[in-house]
Amino acid sequence: MAAVSCETRPRPAPDGHFYVIPGCLARYDGLPGLQNAIPDGPLAGWSLGTGNHAGILPFARTALPAPGVAPGAGWERTFNAFSLPGGEGSGLLYGAGHIPASGAFSVSCLFRLTSRLDYDYTFDDRGVLSPIRPYVLQSQDGETFTWTCPGSLSPVVGFCQPDFHPGWSEEITYPWAPWNEDFARHTETLIGIRRVTQSCPDAPLLAPDGAPEDTAGSPYRDARGAAYPHPHGFVAGMRAAGLFVADGDRLLAGRITDFSTQYGFAPILTPSISLGVWHHAVLSFAANGATVLHLAAQDQSPDQWAAYETVQPSRAMDMGQGYAASGVNSGSFVSDRTGERISGFRMNGAMDMALPRFFHHALDADQARLLHFEAFFGEFVADAFEAGPLAALGLTPIVIGREAS
Repeated sequence: MAAVSCETRPRPAPDGHFYVIPGCLARYDGLPGLQNAIPDGPLAGWSLGTGNHAGILPFARTALPAPGVAPGAGWERTFNAFSLPGGEGSGLLYGAGHIPASGAFSVSCLFRLTSRLDYDYTFDDRGVLSPIRPYVLQSQDGETFTWTCPGSLSPVVGFCQPDFHPGWSEEITYPWAPWNEDFARHTETLIGIRRVTQSCPDAPLLAPDGAPEDTAGSPYRDARGAAYPHPHGFVAGMRAAGLFVADGDRLLAGRITDFSTQYGFAPILTPSISLGVWHHAVLSFAANGATVLHLAAQDQSPDQWAAYETVQPSRAMDMGQGYAASGVNSGSFVSDRTGERISGFRMNGAMDMALPRFFHHALDADQARLLHFEAFFGEFVADAFEAGPLAALGLTPIVIGREAS
């Protein structure tokens, strides 16, 4: 992964001209109805789904610069932000197909993290620690898998779901009845998870990590007095595509199609970013796997803006019934044998966000910089459906970039 600076500022559009970036399929302005502002194309007609605790943050309260005005036409971009408090009932859901299961895509948005994202170790259904925990697992050789700590993950704009390794099989028991009558006798075998002997420093243990006879302080014992036999629990992987808050206050970006075979290809992982500061991100994933995250912050000058680059496999991914989301990463693990829920997690990020855009092609550096200037310097950037009416007023479009693959 490489990081480079972006120092070029696009010139303001000359009198009688305006900038256009082609190919946007969805843009959500936070206006009444929460509909996609792009009236044509495969994502036309979609509306946002919102959690019960998600709210609208009026533009006047965002502390963002005034939106751009189309030169010579007086068109002003009007939008509101979304306030996502985190926890239950937070977040936004986008319709199917916003991020494709295969091929190129790009997403962009403004966002402001309002608190660090903690890892959720609690299985709410049972009121115990989860014995199975999902992480972004990575490997260089397909044998040894690791993850960064604390391992929390929540989409800024992206899709993610737990994933399972077809070659892993473990015998497991659970710290609740009837399993805790006798941990040694009441077990089942699960495919796809791995028992671990080490966890993140802040991860609470399910039992003391010491001699079997040492049960002092064990949170879970069976009826015989034996401590839970898997102190660090078990791990599963994640499949993901898009831009995410990770490890508390970092950003993770890219496409993880199948962690069990996609080894040697790490996603982008940035240093920590500042809480309470608006950032604008453009993530571009090309058909050949070239991945670039363009990142700018409101308190930076343009010569401080950065681009992080890597290459990842471009295979199709199984997205199941999942949707792209902002601030939503929660779910349960279910036993295939019994249908019982056996672990759960909720990592719904706390953030404000605005102007999410979706493309089914890769954006280039010029397009990304122009979207940064739209966000922080009031440059008016038309989407393709706005170009015709503006041209009819006698203005001349300046098309930036192309619909690349």
